[in-house]
Amino acid sequence: MSGQQTVPRRPPQRGPGPMGNMGMPGEKSANFTQSGKRFLRELRPEIPRIVLILVLAVASVTLAVVGPKVLGNATNVIFAGAVGKLAALQPFAGQSQDQVVDALRAAGQDTFADTISGIPGLVPGQGIDFGHLRGILVVVLFIYLGSFLFGWTQGRITAGVAQRVVLRLRADVEAKLGRLPLSYLDSHPRGELLSRVTNDIDNVAQTLQQTLSQLITSVLTVVGVLVMMFWISPLLALVALVTVPLSMVVAAVIAKRSKPQFIQQWAVTGSLNAHIEEMYTGHTLVTVFGRQHEAGEVFAERNDKLYDASFKAQFISGTIQPALGFLANLNYVIVAVVGGLRVASGTMTLGDVQAFIQYSRQFSQPISQIASMANLLQSGIASAERVFELLDAEEQDPDPVP
Repeated sequence: MSGQQTVPRRPPQRGPGPMGNMGMPGEKSANFTQSGKRFLRELRPEIPRIVLILVLAVASVTLAVVGPKVLGNATNVIFAGAVGKLAALQPFAGQSQDQVVDALRAAGQDTFADTISGIPGLVPGQGIDFGHLRGILVVVLFIYLGSFLFGWTQGRITAGVAQRVVLRLRADVEAKLGRLPLSYLDSHPRGELLSRVTNDIDNVAQTLQQTLSQLITSVLTVVGVLVMMFWISPLLALVALVTVPLSMVVAAVIAKRSKPQFIQQWAVTGSLNAHIEEMYTGHTLVTVFGRQHEAGEVFAERNDKLYDASFKAQFISGTIQPALGFLANLNYVIVAVVGGLRVASGTMTLGDVQAFIQYSRQFSQPISQIASMANLLQSGIASAERVFELLDAEEQDPDPVP
């Protein structure tokens, strides 16, 4: 058919009879990048809502990023109170922090003096200021509550955007099916078409639902956390970024290996559905001609192919999280050690180190999520590509006007 010339791969022809599509080969990706761009164009009618999602994401992420820094102030209050009650500082009760530091240096206790100088709000002989601590914790509570409310609203709007996009896609497919010529329907098994209309569109919906909001949030979180890390300590920020290039390389290598497996997975799913549908509708003919054994062999073969493709896709993509988790834990250890040394030298507060450790976790987590979403996007775009192939098929010539 002339309309199929726009697609690099022509669908395999179905032979006559109920067993005519046995041994159909798996499909390959026609143009992954082009399908991805077309996938994004489906979001154009939702641009105003996507802008609102972006605004809500910025508000939610900003509050979530500020939270650890404010919580670090609470740690400083507790630490200052605990150190202030130490027996070693009781002789200095009533003196200022600077006077205590000078006295310790004069006594040759330079390391202890450095540590004392780096504790904000320290009052020798005075314990924890619970009034100040309570005020900080109330602020933290409202910060995280606001972040939750903005994030919840963002998720609700995202769900509506995803379902409206899929609603229009289903309507387009339904209208397209009514304009397809009989030659197209005869050359494509019904189970294969049903798989595109149901399984593939459902996978597109799942991809939109899970990635649209999370992708925006993850990117904004990376940017916000990076700003806070450099604000607290440029040195620790550089230390924390050491593992980022390696993480990106690992994620890219794994994603490259898993992409063809996701494409094969959905292609074989359509082929298996086609066989099941034909064997069900043609059960009488299969029984009359005694082809039950052959039909079972074809099913077993395609079922094994689906298992193999699904196992490879999920196993390969599933190695991203453990690999990036190992690098994140390595980063955590390095940050904790360097931060502890800087607290001992008085160049950083304990609260800042605590906040920085939280930021290092917040920084690695969205990177892992983005890497995982890359695999989900590959699966969703592979399904969208199969739906677009159906929408681009040559239509039946309109009836001539008398």
